[in-house]
Parts: sequence; C-alpha cells; structure tokens
Amino acid sequence: MIKRETRMAGFRIARAALVCGASPLAVLLAAGTALAQTAQPEPPAEAPATEEPAQENEIVVTGFRASLGSALNAKRAETSAIDVIKAEDIADFPDNNLAESLQRVPGVSINRVGGEGRAITVRGLSGSFTRVRINGMEAQAISGATTSDRGTNTGRGFDFNVFASELFNNLVVRKTADAETIEGSLGATVDLNVARPFDYKDFTLALGAQAGYNTLAKNIDPKFSGLISNTWETGIGRIGILASAAYSRRDYYEDQFGSGGWNPATVDGGFCSPVGTAPVSPALNPGQGTTATDCATGVPRPGPTDTNYALVNRSTVFLPRLPRYGRFHHDQKRLGVTGSVQWEPAPGIEIGGDLLYSDYKVFREENWLEGFSFARAIASPNFGKPQTAIREAILREAGTSHTQGANFGQTVYDIDYGVFDGVDVRSDTQYDRFRSRFTQYSLYGKFDVTDRLKLNFLAGKASTNYDQTQQTTFLFGRNNTRQTIDFREDRNQPTIGFGFDVTDPNQYTLAPGSAEIRAAPSFIDNVNKMIEGNFAWKATEGFALKGGVHVDRFDFSILPYQRANNFLVPTVSPSDLAGMTHLVEGFGEGMREGVFPSSWVAINYQDFAKRYGLDNYTGDFALIQNLGGTRRVREDVVSAFGQVDFDLSAAGAPIRGNVGMRYARTSLDSTGYAASISQFVTVHHAYEDWLPSLNLVADLTPRLLIRGAVAKVMTRPELGFLSPGANVVISGTPSVNSGNPLLEPIRATTYDAAIEWYFAPNSLLSAAYFRKDIQSYIQNQALQMTFNQTGLPASLLGTNSGLDPNVSVFTVNQARNTPGGPLEGFEINYQHAFTFLPGFLRNFGVLANYTHVKSTITYFLAASSSNTTERDLLGLSRDAFNGTLYYEDSKLSARISGSYRGPYIIALPANNPLQDLEGVDKSLIFDLSVSYQLTDKIKLSFEGLNLFDRRYRQYIDSDRDSTFVYSHTGAQFYLGAQFRF
Repeated sequence: MIKRETRMAGFRIARAALVCGASPLAVLLAAGTALAQTAQPEPPAEAPATEEPAQENEIVVTGFRASLGSALNAKRAETSAIDVIKAEDIADFPDNNLAESLQRVPGVSINRVGGEGRAITVRGLSGSFTRVRINGMEAQAISGATTSDRGTNTGRGFDFNVFASELFNNLVVRKTADAETIEGSLGATVDLNVARPFDYKDFTLALGAQAGYNTLAKNIDPKFSGLISNTWETGIGRIGILASAAYSRRDYYEDQFGSGGWNPATVDGGFCSPVGTAPVSPALNPGQGTTATDCATGVPRPGPTDTNYALVNRSTVFLPRLPRYGRFHHDQKRLGVTGSVQWEPAPGIEIGGDLLYSDYKVFREENWLEGFSFARAIASPNFGKPQTAIREAILREAGTSHTQGANFGQTVYDIDYGVFDGVDVRSDTQYDRFRSRFTQYSLYGKFDVTDRLKLNFLAGKASTNYDQTQQTTFLFGRNNTRQTIDFREDRNQPTIGFGFDVTDPNQYTLAPGSAEIRAAPSFIDNVNKMIEGNFAWKATEGFALKGGVHVDRFDFSILPYQRANNFLVPTVSPSDLAGMTHLVEGFGEGMREGVFPSSWVAINYQDFAKRYGLDNYTGDFALIQNLGGTRRVREDVVSAFGQVDFDLSAAGAPIRGNVGMRYARTSLDSTGYAASISQFVTVHHAYEDWLPSLNLVADLTPRLLIRGAVAKVMTRPELGFLSPGANVVISGTPSVNSGNPLLEPIRATTYDAAIEWYFAPNSLLSAAYFRKDIQSYIQNQALQMTFNQTGLPASLLGTNSGLDPNVSVFTVNQARNTPGGPLEGFEINYQHAFTFLPGFLRNFGVLANYTHVKSTITYFLAASSSNTTERDLLGLSRDAFNGTLYYEDSKLSARISGSYRGPYIIALPANNPLQDLEGVDKSLIFDLSVSYQLTDKIKLSFEGLNLFDRRYRQYIDSDRDSTFVYSHTGAQFYLGAQFRF
C-alpha cells in the first residue's frame, strides 16, 4: 500500500515537473450578500400553505407532514423556481441518503452504486451540469465505484454518497437562474444546508441508533447519529454552539453477470479458422502450438467441412468479450461531523462559522470467473481469440444495425448458444481500497447597516483528498479449456460452463502466460477557496437593488501510478497456489438457479501480497508514475452581479420578480503529459460570460400563481477533458484518451414557465414547462484505429503487453466543442394532505410527480461530419415518476415511495466497435419508512430500501440491446430508535 507521505513526496516531484502558471488569488472583502428578499405578501388566512407556518429562525418540523408544509411555504415565497426538502425532525432526514431524498423532487433522478444513490440528474442534465453548494459555498465530493459504474469521479459532478444525510436539515434545488446565484449550472443549483444553533430555541440533544440488515449479505450493520446545540444570552450578545456527528457501516454483497462489453466476432483477429481455410488464422507459430492442424496446443482446428466458423466469424455477429459472473464484497464506513458557531452581538448583526468534515472509507473485493480469450488478439505471452475454435453455435437475430460503419443496414446477431475450445479461463480478483476526506471551513457575516441597507460576506475553503491506495487486479487461471455459453433461457443470466472443476485449486496455474497482475493506485486532491461580498439596498417601496463580487480559485490534481509490466509474475507451485487461494462461496442467491457454479477458486490476496511484496509495491511490484494520467487544472473565476428585486403589489399589480446581469471571467491553466515530446506541458485559456436573467411571479389569487423565467447560463468543461496530454490504457478495452485544454464552456438559453395552485393546507398542484436551447456542447469523440495509426510511439504499450500495434484496435477519445441542440420537457407535481376526509382517513396524504424530457444532440461518431447520429443527452431519462403515500397521526408516521426512471445513455459512442451506445435500463424502486413516537422523547423507526431487490441492468447497442451488466444487492432494512430532548 502506498502511504500518503510517500505519495506526497512523489507528487512534489511531479509538481516540480509541471510547468504551470499560478496567477495569485485576489483577496476581496466587499460589502456582503443580499440576504433579505423584498417583502412578500403573507398567505391569506383562508388559504394557508401549511397548518403551522414557520417563524423566522425557527424550525417547525414535528413530523413528515409539517416538513412538507414548511417546504411548500419556502417554495411559494421564492421568486425563482425552487423545490425544498426539510428534515422532519432533529438530525432525521426523510431518507437514508441525500441523493435518495432528492429523487423525490420533480425532475430529479438518481443513479445508484451498489444499491445506494450516488449522483443526480436534473431535468435530463447529469451531475456535471449541476452545481452543489454546502452552506452557500461550492463543493465537490469524490467517491469511487466499479468499472461498469464509471469508476472514480474525476469530473465536476458531486457524489452524494460521501455524506451522511443526518448532517443536513434542508436541501434546496434551484431550477431557474438569477443574477445573485453563482454561475456554472445548466441543470440546477443544489444547496445543502447543515443545522445551526439559532435554528433551535433552547438546549437541544438528539441521539439516534439503527441496525441495518441486508437480505443478500445477511449481516447486521450499525448507524449512529447525534446532535447537541445550545444558545446563551451573554454580556456581548447571543451566542450559539452546535455540533453533530453521524457514523455508519455497510457491509454487503453484489452478485452479477457481466459481459465486459460485446465485440464483433472478427475483432482481435477473429476465431481459429478450419483446416484448409485461407487465410489461416492464426498465423502458424509452433512455439505457441499453432500448426496447420492445431489452433493451439491440444486444440485441433475445425475440420475442412466445418460450418460454424463461417456462421460466426462475421462482423455482424457479436459475442461477450468476457462472459462471466461476479461476486463483489463491499465494506464501507462513513463518518461525518459538523460544527457551527453563531454570534449576535446586537440586533441586525450576525457573525458565524461552520465546519463540515466527512471521512468515507471503502474496501471492495470483486471476484470474477470469466472466459478471457474473447477479449484479446494473439500475441506473446497471451493466447487470444485466434486460438479459440468454435465447436457449436446458435445465433439469435437481433435486428438491423443503424450504427454507421461496416454493419449499417445489415441484420446483426448475438450468440445465443456456443461451445468453444481453446478458451483461457481466468479467476479475476480486483482489490480496491480508497478513502475520501472532505473538509470545509467557512466564515460569514450579516449586517443590517440601516433599515434599507444590508451587507453580507462569506469566505471559506473546501477540500477533498481522495486516496485510492490500492487498486489491484489479479488474474490467474487455466489455458485451453472448453467454455459453453447459453443465453437461450435468459439473456440476462446465461448458463456458463468451463470444462473443469472450478473449485479445485490444482486445476489452475499461476505463472507467466496464465497470469497478470495490474496495480493502479491514484490520488486526487481538489481545493476550492472563495470569498464574496454582497449588498442589498431597498431603494423604495417594492424595489431593492442588489450587487456583489465573488472570487473563486479551484485547484484539481490527480497523480496515478502503475506497474511497468503487468505480465511480470512469479511462477507459483501447485501446492503454494493451493495455500494462497480460497473459495468464493454463496454466489447466485436470488438469481436464476443452476446457471453458474456457486463457488470458485480465487486468490487470497493478503497472503500473496505479503509473501511477494504486493502489499507495499516493492520488488517486481514496484510502481512507476502514470505520466499520461497525471494532470492538473487551476481555475480562477472572478464574477460580479447586479440585480433588481421588485414587488408591484403596492401599486395594485400582483407581480413580483427580479432582473439582473451576472458577469464571470474564467482563467485556467491545464497541465498534462505530452507523450510525443515526453514532457509535461501547460496551456493557458480564458473566457468570459455575460449572463442576463429575469424571473417573474404573478400572484393571480391568494391560492394561484404563475411563474416565468428566462436566462443565459453556462457550464464549464469537465476536468478530464482539459488535459493537454494523452493517456494510453492497455487493460480492459485498449484506448487512447487525449484532452483539449482550449475547450469553451457549454452555453445555453433557458426558458421556464409554471403554474402553481395551493388549493388546501399542505397541498399543491402544479405544472411546469422548461426549454433549454443549448448553443454549444462538448463531446468525447471516439475513433477506432490501430495503435500505429495514432502516431504515438509503440513504447507506450510497454513490454509484453500482448497488444500488437499493427493489429490491436484502440478506441481513441478526444473532447471537442460541437453544436448543441434543444432540450425541453414538462413536470407535473401533486401534493395533497387528505384532511377533508373523515376519521383516521384524514391522516393520509399523497405526493406524486411526473417529468418528461426530450433532447436532440448531434453526436459525431468519426472524423467525417457525415458520420453522425441524433440522440438524447447522456444521462437523460425521457420519463421519470415518483410517488409517495403517507399516513401520519400524533404517534404513527408511515410512508411508502416508488421511484421510476426510464432508460438513459451513459456512453456514446460505445467503447466497443460497430455499436452505437451504452445505456442503463429502466428501473422502479420502492422504499418504506415507519416511525412510532413511543414517548415525547423516544421514537422508534423502521426503514426498508429497495424493498423488492430490483435488479440493475446495463446494455450495449440500441438495436441489439445486449446485456452488459445484470446485478443485484439485496433489500436493505433498518430498525432504530431516536432520543430527543
């Protein structure tokens, strides 16, 4: 394991090599932000939005229904279009995960990792288009994931699973832009707010504990939370102090079938040809057992009358690259701490500071048993697809290909049943360990200088240190065996056979030619420093002038490592190998029975690592810096705004709103490694944006209002796109990833309109239309070519990589600005507390919302402008629905929720040839929450997440819809109690 001190020393060396400019951070202390909105008309008594309206500096959240009413009050009073979620009790957010709470908001969907919400999509726009602020300050949180779940987050998106939900007491989703809200969002600005001591009147103490149970892992996991707060009247004014903490552990399994993607049969040299077929595949090489009569040692060529080769070995026939089943073991620990101090030395003056700390530790072991030969060409020391003979084959017709290329307009097929000889089988273990630490400090002040002038300032620093100290992939196995793949009964759960006893360690070999050990630890640091000062001046009745300046410096850096030669492995005797392996057991519960062995041999990673130096990366396992993956971005932003808030009700017109302009200048230095000149280079780029905005609200009646908004917005390019260097990846799907530091941001003009009817207490019926005319977009253009065609030196492939630069096909990715396209949709939101019903029925209520979105983006699939396709934005689900039925009386609170998300695209073009895209299938997930107020101070709770253990499915190619990943994690339940004083 790389220690942080060691990696920091390496990072200092790397930074010394980086040629990057460092413009100083301007320090600005200006008169502060306009906290005070112009006064809004009070809801009339006959049409309250809630039954218990909240007072200033007071949280009235005595239950789920009260929290809904408080949130509706906030939504109704706001000039911009927002949605609010509030904690229903002290340190008691209404969901187990912040992302899972946000999915209740109209237009918000989430993507999950290991059954837990990770990131959000707002109105069809993924997390990279969403800006997240914690206590008013922009922040970025990073976590890791499996390769199929897009791995480590190295972009601008926010990983919500880093934080315990108990640390926060309200979330705000701002769907329209105004001048005073910081720029950078095309989808929404999400504000996460922790509790502060002035939120509570008196001494407050809350303690909670839960025990979690997972139906697949069958173990008990703990959760603890606590909050303590008090305020004092002193000789120097009112002072408040609050501290909260939350800890949880989740130890669970994930079982899945994975294909590793699908490839045309002809990729990587195609299959072994029959006797007498010209050209002979593979080329004769007696040293590898390839002769005129043999594909490989002990693997005879198909006979001259064989028909399977001609049936299968075509570009229109697709097979899984790595047909496999996997058992994942996840063990994650999450600790969060907040602290807040508030001081009110005199009426109208408030000074405070906030601290937020999160420590998220994850260990994950992935164990696969897989056919390995389908994913590689033939080259020493590997024995790939050309040495594999087809013995039996049945194809499934999968439609007509609409992907540009050799198959366009032709009927395409997936293998439905096949028997193959000469397959190399691998037991594949990936061992990941990472730690993500987030720290934020902020200081703020609010000053009512006069009755008309208010000032505010905010300054702070937020940093994330992501240390992936271990990411090691260990493969060993058995060469030249028989593999059977049968999809006929179930396309998501094929029957796979291997021709030997996979539970017997004596059937495996660990030696060069049958083993590979990859190591790729990495370290990411990002630091955001900001200071802003704003003012609000009430010029006259109904008009307020606002303005301010914001200065922000963001530093991002990533330092990855790798082995110099992944194929350098020791030769281990059969007896030693047996002593360093264990059985993966219990696989397949809840999946189709009999499709796969429930146990197989896997490496005992700790034993091997300790014996051979893999645990500290010494000897043959020493690491070198991955220069192509090393990069840094420094981004300086200076922005200013002017805004007028107006309320014309005093003049007899029920119109309120704001109009303003925001200016932002972005200056960045991007540093990366240019392999062609073997050195780091830095490229400077700057751009500016003028962003006007208008928000209007017409209060037609005390119950009915109409909203309208128009604004220009922008989102800065993803960090991974900005590197001027190139990174060569030789594991998995071979690829070359090249950045573009001169990218312009994605810019758009947005239009919003909504009608909201607050027809009863705690009730709302609304409809909203939105449109975003995206003028510019950024695409990661992918081209398929051999490595030699890239122009990069072959030395970047390393020695004994098994990749032939003249034959092996690489996916070459480079980002560029392209034309955008329109995005439009509508939302319908219905909330109703059934207080009009008799008896206990009046305690019921319902929340339901539906969102439909569509977009049109022209994707460039190759260098030719004619090779394009029109598709939705990545991450966009056209349809999403959320529904909650709840019951609440003075003791019992219960609700069941369902969340539906339609299919969406995660990669376009696909990472495998002659296929258009990769996507995630539709899903419908149900959650349950029940609590009972045992006494005034004690509450019992029961929660169920993913009640019906909904499967997660990824697919590849929109025509064939072939299964990429099919997995489940089990249902999760929590039983707990909370003490409150």
